[in-house]
Amino acid sequence: MIGFGSPNKAGKEEAHGAPLGEEEVALARQKLGWHHPPFEIPKEIYHAWDAREKGEKAQQSWNEKFAAYKKAHPQLAEEFTRRMSGGLPKDWEKTTQKYINELQANPAKIATRKASAKYA
Repeated sequence: MIGFGSPNKAGKEEAHGAPLGEEEVALARQKLGWHHPPFEIPKEIYHAWDAREKGEKAQQSWNEKFAAYKKAHPQLAEEFTRRMSGGLPKDWEKTTQKYINELQANPAKIATRKASAKYA
């Protein structure tokens, strides 16, 4: 709900685009039982939301799995890495020019979705 916790503006459009104001903020803090100073994150909340360790473990697991995949499927792993890094295929210029030449030699009325799928 927009303005959640604000006693006088919760659920109202005035909570959307304008500051609540000092008085309404004080009332909201009181209603929510938030007694910490502004911009201070209590340690127990900070630690509960800190996902660095979990993220590091997930990344390490991914790296190990991808290393095994790369060993088992080197060409597919190379293609995946190229695509994820935004690189173009080695024969991109040749393939693109061939397609341009075909279109120029044989212009046809074709839907964009079909034309773009031809060499995808």
